[in-house]
Amino acid sequence: MILNIPLNTMKTNPLLLWALAAITLHAASPSNAAETYLVVGAGGQRMFASDGLAWEKHVSWGVPGHDQNDLNVATFFKGAAFVGGGYSTARLTATRDGVTWSEGALPKGGPVFGLEPLGDTLYAVTIRGFIYKTTDGENFTPVGEAQMPTKTHWIRSTAAGNGIIVGSGDFGPALAFDPKTGKITITQMAGQTEKKATLRRVAFGGGMFVVGGQDGLLAASKDGVTWQNNEPHPERGDITSVVWTGKQFVASSANGTLVSSDGVAWQPTAEKVPRVLQRAGAWIYGWSLPPYNIQRSKDGLRWEPVPNDKKHGAHNIAFGDLAGTGAPPKLPQKK
Repeated sequence: MILNIPLNTMKTNPLLLWALAAITLHAASPSNAAETYLVVGAGGQRMFASDGLAWEKHVSWGVPGHDQNDLNVATFFKGAAFVGGGYSTARLTATRDGVTWSEGALPKGGPVFGLEPLGDTLYAVTIRGFIYKTTDGENFTPVGEAQMPTKTHWIRSTAAGNGIIVGSGDFGPALAFDPKTGKITITQMAGQTEKKATLRRVAFGGGMFVVGGQDGLLAASKDGVTWQNNEPHPERGDITSVVWTGKQFVASSANGTLVSSDGVAWQPTAEKVPRVLQRAGAWIYGWSLPPYNIQRSKDGLRWEPVPNDKKHGAHNIAFGDLAGTGAPPKLPQKK
């Protein structure tokens, strides 16, 4: 479609400029692009559902196990689904139609545990705190390498907000990466003396990051550098997961459930929640063991079961736009 509009008219009519921009964006997007949910897990398992209930396009690499086929995290970026995992390598896989997948790996840093879109850029974070970025989904550039307290301080989950990325994991390092400056700050969270590899430690919402952990840790920060409540509360038990519902934080712990409107002041609540909590789209998803017993909730407190006939296990759930057509991104190959 060609529009013949005088230049002076466009300069003096902001509404017309807005309309032209909307037309351009619509024309650049595939006509069958659609919002969808994606579950990923061990064994390379992946499945999609437009409604978050009726799963299809099941695919896997093998029997679930703690190995190179582990998939830890997923996200959507520029019409494609990106999934990260691995065991000894930083494995990636991606698709634009949910059927045909490409495979690749980042050069180093161990398995991928973070995939965070920020603006026009997608960032990948590995277990050892190596950070890569891409603007096209194909060419990944290293932009940072965290100096961890020890070789066993690892990153197991990440969250993005306030223009930065925060991650945490084994033994409680809190990694804060600022893309504007490239600076990485590591804060050792108090009382984190054990590995606790299965804890889902990080959430962002309401302008605040929360990092949970061993012995009831629930620390809060706006910038990932200055922390409030960086102290254990053993009476809470280990915080197995924390999530922002859109209205409040909900934390699952060994001793029950806690809620907070601001991430700073926490109160116990009688509702029982799954061990792992994650927000995807308008829903909070959760699972315990076995990980294919998935549930979902609007408020993080009242839950309904999610059908899962093929019993694909969940490590991560993402929500976003999938183009529906086109070849998958050409991912980097480890040399």
